[in-house]
Amino acid sequence: MLAGGGHTHALLLSQGPLPGPVTLVSPARFTPYSGMLPGVVAGHYHSREAHIDLAALCQRCGATFIEQAATGIDRAGRHLLLDDGRRLPYHLLSLDIGAQPALATVPGAREHAVAVKPVSGFLARWQRLLATLPRLPHPLRLAVVGAGAGGTEMALAIAHVLRQQQLPAQLSLFSASSLLPGYPPGVRRRMQRALDHYGIALHTETPIQRVTATHLYGEDAHSYPHDFLLWCTGAVGAAWPGDSGLSVTDSGFVRVQDTLQSLNDPAVFAAGDCAWPEPGPVPRAGVYAARQAPVLRHNLIAAWRGRPLRHWRPQPHFLSLLSAGERYATGSRGRRLSAGGRWLWHVKDRIDRRFMARFPAMATPPEA
Repeated sequence: MLAGGGHTHALLLSQGPLPGPVTLVSPARFTPYSGMLPGVVAGHYHSREAHIDLAALCQRCGATFIEQAATGIDRAGRHLLLDDGRRLPYHLLSLDIGAQPALATVPGAREHAVAVKPVSGFLARWQRLLATLPRLPHPLRLAVVGAGAGGTEMALAIAHVLRQQQLPAQLSLFSASSLLPGYPPGVRRRMQRALDHYGIALHTETPIQRVTATHLYGEDAHSYPHDFLLWCTGAVGAAWPGDSGLSVTDSGFVRVQDTLQSLNDPAVFAAGDCAWPEPGPVPRAGVYAARQAPVLRHNLIAAWRGRPLRHWRPQPHFLSLLSAGERYATGSRGRRLSAGGRWLWHVKDRIDRRFMARFPAMATPPEA
């Protein structure tokens, strides 16, 4: 039983059929590829180019697809509980349900901010906003909270499409610390230049304490007006794995050993953003989900057949590529090596398209 249509499960299924009956449960048929999402917003890709059709993927590899949200686990009886009341029996269960924005930590954020995830909801609201912009009596005041990779890429993508459509706007990017913490100085400098190119105001060391329908408030009670607020900071795990008795962190991430098995239930595995590998965390990057897929596939088959499991070891360095609005990208490997340019965007484009080529063509495009 595979709960969640994240990158790890999608890649696992792309490698062919698994032994025994296999079911994938996901709340949405179309799952977005996060590496191409800023490109969709910027207008470089159509939405269908950046979504995996989970139903078509399951059909290709002989698995059953159920479009439904999981809500809990009966670990004693080994059943996965669904939102529609069904109870699906399993011998082995794997979770790849992602993470969700930590909106509850800031008063007003849940009511007034738009989270990037779920992506389908974000894209639909963004398209509706674009349609109304020509009728606004003043330039759009758009704020993005979170200046990590996701927030910075999204701010630049939005700025690019607004400039392309000649829609006036005032964009602001807020960070509780600095721009792109943890990235090499060269990457931060290039992305700062991109922000300056689009006229995006960067507010560093500005943790947001409260949100209303029209304003953000910082620690000093200074207010920042907004018409549209995008929330790209913080992440927590879903509540139901912990409520079901799995060992989880304080933030709700499922604690797993290096076989990707739950610390307290060997019949349950977890991978991707919902998992917390012990003894310590790894960055939430798609490359880790991709590298976990073959290990998870092997271990599910091995556990099914009673054979030894493999150990997953996160690589210490990986190539990180960030898009910067227009067809320009900056990249880094480790803490020191970095580069940038239009040529690097084409490298990223080839990598992203090669990733999506592993999956069947979409039978029906997503709504957004």
